[in-house]
Amino acid sequence: MVIPTDVQVAFIVGAFFADIGARAIEAAKKHSTEHSRSLYSHYRFRALAYPAIFVGPAATTFMLGWPAWESQYWSSRLDATSGSFINASPYGIFLLLLFVGAWFGNWLGFRWVLSGARRRLRALYVSILILTMILVFVQWPAPIRLGSYEAFHNDPGALPYIWQDSGFFICFCMVTVYCAIPIVVWFIKVRRSVKTTNGA
Repeated sequence: MVIPTDVQVAFIVGAFFADIGARAIEAAKKHSTEHSRSLYSHYRFRALAYPAIFVGPAATTFMLGWPAWESQYWSSRLDATSGSFINASPYGIFLLLLFVGAWFGNWLGFRWVLSGARRRLRALYVSILILTMILVFVQWPAPIRLGSYEAFHNDPGALPYIWQDSGFFICFCMVTVYCAIPIVVWFIKVRRSVKTTNGA
């Protein structure tokens, strides 16, 4: 996970859980307004907990340890944040945008599910996912090379691959698993709640 992709991922997660929980959301609305609000609170908690507990801390780890790679070599200022409010502020803005993205994805997901626009919701978050993947490939070889901003822009081919730095790569693998587990667990829980609703 890197800065140019994480806000989109937070949005997609919020929208995705509203999509897969659509049957439960629709059933809650039919049951009562209070039931619908309660379900929305549960989904919103998951959507906001994801950047707060998982993506935010993971991104901060890479921001502090490997700032040029985490920012995908966009600016030399992000390599020199110590004692500089201007250079450090994009990281604070980024963490705020993680919350905004997750909240908006969840809010929009609920709104569109309840208005019968589930296909539009799915088309939106899948399109954002595809565009994010394109963004990663446009930045190539930034995702797989590790070094400073200056070294990358001088000669990216001279930098080691991310798997050649054991400290980075172990951290990268641990963070990837750490951020994937809640999505899998919450996916299972949401699907179970939908099955329970359908069986009721």
